[in-house]
Amino acid sequence: MNNDALVAALGMDAVAAVHGYRQQVISEADRRGLRLVSEALSDVVQLSTEVYTVVDPIDIRLAVLPCRGRGRGDLADPMLRWDPAHGWSLSYRGEHSPRDHYAGTHAAPLDLVPTAAEVVAWAISVLDGHTVGHRAPPRHLDLDDDPGAIRLLLGFASTTQPEPGQTSRAAVEHNDRRRHVTFAT
Repeated sequence: MNNDALVAALGMDAVAAVHGYRQQVISEADRRGLRLVSEALSDVVQLSTEVYTVVDPIDIRLAVLPCRGRGRGDLADPMLRWDPAHGWSLSYRGEHSPRDHYAGTHAAPLDLVPTAAEVVAWAISVLDGHTVGHRAPPRHLDLDDDPGAIRLLLGFASTTQPEPGQTSRAAVEHNDRRRHVTFAT
């Protein structure tokens, strides 16, 4: 599901949900000592000398600021990104495509919308060199293949933010062929 399809399906709720998701990831990162700064919500960005890209308000682009003792010295300016087609990824300035993906080629739609705590734990582990993300993004996967993934994303549109240490993790219960999403508080 690309950005246009997400907005066509959900309208302004998509923008609100992505904004809430962005804020929860930033808050969780701050709580864990990782400093993230949100990039422009909509802009034309130069990736390299001759390569430009348009940043869509549905995309999340979070620059990882230097933290003492965190990050690999051989990689400069890490960028944590999310979009509905590929989920979360990490890339570095000058690279045309992400180096690490949270969800791999055999991911499920719910893998495109992990909790803020899961995203930050994964990013810290990759930045510290303890783990490597998937090298290839998900293929032939749409966020709307699982209504639970859409409901999970829409849950981030809530103006209520969890207290530090609490999780907004959606517990997905499989009941026969239907999936019900409940939000833990």
